[in-house]
Amino acid sequence: MFFVLQGEGIAVCDGKEVPIRAGDSLLVPPTGIHEVKNTGRDRLYALCIMIPNEDFAELIRSGIPAELDEEDMAVLRRSRVPVLR
Repeated sequence: MFFVLQGEGIAVCDGKEVPIRAGDSLLVPPTGIHEVKNTGRDRLYALCIMIPNEDFAELIRSGIPAELDEEDMAVLRRSRVPVLR
């Protein structure tokens, strides 16, 4: 399951495309081949929940660590911070 916190994109599951934006949720079937693409100018933030785990947590932990910046923290705190360009 995905819940979009901020941004916009397209979710693809088994060849079907659906536009997504902040406030949307998406439930992917257990056997669904899926991808979430950012189509906006800004970052796309989504919560991902996977049950059962099926090594998802281990996959995330084995990735490259990244520091959270001010924009990331604002999204997590649910306070909007304008993106400086």
